[in-house]
Amino acid sequence: MKTRSQKIDKFVSLAKADERRLGEATGRLSSKLSAEIERLAELNAHRRAYASKTQSMSNINSAHWKDYQDFMLRLENAARSQQQVIRECEQQLQTQRRHWLAKRQRLESLERVLENCRRDEALIESRRQQRALDEIMPNTSFYSGKTTD
Repeated sequence: MKTRSQKIDKFVSLAKADERRLGEATGRLSSKLSAEIERLAELNAHRRAYASKTQSMSNINSAHWKDYQDFMLRLENAARSQQQVIRECEQQLQTQRRHWLAKRQRLESLERVLENCRRDEALIESRRQQRALDEIMPNTSFYSGKTTD
């Protein structure tokens, strides 16, 4: 027959696996957010580089100027889109972290319940063993080493 702690241990094992899975997913989302922020930084660096080139150019024909303006507009739109991607990723990460923290708290609670259960079972077993010893040697005093009659 399974003890209460053995039954609870199954739930703890499942909760650990679930918490670990959510923790890994949270880590992946955090890495994705970092990558998206890096992409935005690259876009902004390109935009600044091209903007600084414009200041050094002179005598540009109108077709080239129009192409340049279109390109800068595309970079600006890409940066805005990337900022939206980052906001969405941040929201997903916050939601994921809340789920992970809830699972983590549940796991910690289950672990405390398991520990209390094991402590109770150990105490019960200790008392059972003491009763068994008392039944075997009913007239022996543990402290004095003398028998009582």
